[in-house]
Amino acid sequence: MGENNPPKNLIPPKQMSLIMVDIILMKNIKREASYFVDKKDLLVAEYLYEKYGIDSIQLASSQSYYAKNPKKYVPIFKMIQLELTRLNDSINESMRVKEE
Repeated sequence: MGENNPPKNLIPPKQMSLIMVDIILMKNIKREASYFVDKKDLLVAEYLYEKYGIDSIQLASSQSYYAKNPKKYVPIFKMIQLELTRLNDSINESMRVKEE
């Protein structure tokens, strides 16, 4: 496999963006949820593998491919940014409604 050739099982950009959003959310929940004694058991990589029908090798090879091809990674980051903004707006709206 050449440096710029995609792996045979490349995760498509849209799915990759959703996986990365989940990774970001899981890391933040773990960091902020210090009151959970067994937080290491809450959110694990296996959850992602089952949810998206992937495995660790597929995720790693896809991440590596996209990292080596920034022009293909930029649209993924834009999708991530849009999704995180959408989630943030949704949370803010829910909080606003509760305050009324």
